[in-house]
Amino acid sequence: MNFTILDTARAYSKLCSSLDNEQKKEIFRQELIEPFRGLVNVMGGGDAEQMMARWGLSSALFEGEKQGQMQEHLQTLTAADAWNQSRQALEDGAKAFTGFPVPERDVTFGLMLADLSAIPLQRGYSGFGAIPGWIMTIYGVPDAYNLHRIKACTVHELHHNILARIFPVNMATWTVGEYMIMEGLAESFAHELYGEDTIGYWVTDFDMARLPETKHIFADVLEKSGFGVIRGYIFGDDFAGAQYGIERVGVPAFAGYALGYHVVQSYLRRTGKSVVEATFVPALDIIRDSEFFT
Repeated sequence: MNFTILDTARAYSKLCSSLDNEQKKEIFRQELIEPFRGLVNVMGGGDAEQMMARWGLSSALFEGEKQGQMQEHLQTLTAADAWNQSRQALEDGAKAFTGFPVPERDVTFGLMLADLSAIPLQRGYSGFGAIPGWIMTIYGVPDAYNLHRIKACTVHELHHNILARIFPVNMATWTVGEYMIMEGLAESFAHELYGEDTIGYWVTDFDMARLPETKHIFADVLEKSGFGVIRGYIFGDDFAGAQYGIERVGVPAFAGYALGYHVVQSYLRRTGKSVVEATFVPALDIIRDSEFFT
């Protein structure tokens, strides 16, 4: 598995300097957007800067008063050895799949700084890796909680990248069950590599008192498809309703992540498989053999 790991720390250092705004825009464009041009094209093309800005990634974050705050975030990530940690996570994740039949694909990776204030439920960090060939680990406000999970977040996204090569995603036919298991496998992979204390808030913050009702809702919609529909179940009311304007379906925030994790954990216990081995099992088989919904 070949990785191109962008030196985003160097790019951000330049953006935090005294260059004028036009120079900053050009650095951002060339060093932080162009490496992901292929990702933009896969997602429909168009204005790459506008698309990145919708994700909170923009050169404007390094202009005026905002620059000082971003410089602080950069220093915090540097002090936490974040770039080496994310690099190590990619190496650890790739090593775990050594000897398994994963279709080859070069991967571009970037540890990115963004404005995540519009989505406070994300605890100051996020990621993207579901499209083979590109991975981002994204930090808004780095703190003790999310810096402890930098490796876990990175391998979570790496697992998405690998799974999407084994079972290519068709957004038109993708189901609630498949999306749920994708998230459950990714978080279980992070758990397996780095320990239970690195599990993300999307699992640990789930209100277990609502587990019975949430299981009941999901049991009836596992084969529902259509990306606009299934996101409501995966991300839950508090997130999907606010972020995507999706109709509320009556489940807690990140319900699909939490249930996916518990389904996969049940499957691993019952079968004795590792997460890597389970990665090659179709999602509906994992759901059935987990007996989570029965």
